[in-house]
Amino acid sequence: MKNLIIIGVGGFAREVYWHAKDSIGYGVDWTIKGFLDGDVKLAAAEYELLPEKVLGDVDGYEICADDVFTCAVGSPKARRRLIEKISSRGGEFINLISTLAKIIPTAQLGRGLIISPYVGISDKAIVDDFVALNAQTIIGHDAHVGKFSCVMPHANIAGKAQIGSEVFIGSGAIILPKAKVGDSSTVGAGCVVLKKVRAGVTVFGNPAVEI
Repeated sequence: MKNLIIIGVGGFAREVYWHAKDSIGYGVDWTIKGFLDGDVKLAAAEYELLPEKVLGDVDGYEICADDVFTCAVGSPKARRRLIEKISSRGGEFINLISTLAKIIPTAQLGRGLIISPYVGISDKAIVDDFVALNAQTIIGHDAHVGKFSCVMPHANIAGKAQIGSEVFIGSGAIILPKAKVGDSSTVGAGCVVLKKVRAGVTVFGNPAVEI
């Protein structure tokens, strides 16, 4: 049996710990070993909230033969940085897919994903490597979510929408059909994206505008 290590020690990491216990393969293919600190240190009181031990940090941890990993860090840039550090030393990332998610068989899934409870992924949608989809996110038909992106709860990415790499989409945001969101951009909570978000910008509002 493999040992899952959760990269991250914040609130999202604690959520992923409990989601993992209801994910496909838990207790059969893998169990949870503990957490790894990223590159942002927390106050001591926050570490005490973790339900499992901290095994060290990403830079210093010695990877074992039975280790597998997931990255529970919400910042797309930090996700990429931490994942690449572990991958460069031979670390294997697995998909955490909730038993409560609904994924159409024609959808295309990458590796190292976090797919939380009540996520829906529709016909011929593509979710690239190392994407995190939080609870009750919907990915419509033929939509594409790029690598290392993080989508917060209740977001709706409609049919044929195109989300770039390293994008952060806030809670309750709506990306309308065929809309395009550029790489490394941020879509604020509750936004409605009508057509296009340029790469590297932050948008808020309904309709979404740059700030």
